[in-house]
Amino acid sequence: MTPGDSVRPAARTPGQRSTRRSVPQAARWFAGVLSGRFARWAVALSPRRKRTLFGCWFALDAVLALAPPVYWAAGDPRFQSGTGIPLSVCYFLALGVHISAGVVVLYGVESARGEID
Repeated sequence: MTPGDSVRPAARTPGQRSTRRSVPQAARWFAGVLSGRFARWAVALSPRRKRTLFGCWFALDAVLALAPPVYWAAGDPRFQSGTGIPLSVCYFLALGVHISAGVVVLYGVESARGEID
């Protein structure tokens, strides 16, 4: 290799996808993956209704995540299942899935509405 040569990336085959996407391109891809029905619902959602819906969703998540009596009740030995997994662990796994689903759905709604920069 001489000093004047440049290093170029290898050419991709037609079926090969790029693993690196910019944020707007990823948002467009995610919006394209959404079903037409969800996209129509998201676009028809008023800003007030969107704030109310997701505000209640995340408020419920906060109450469930920060309420020790619920966790203590889930950790009570009387409520344990026969699988050997403590119910309190299942409680936090389910809560994590619910919080993650809320973030993903809100991202999908805002992406379908074109509100993401």
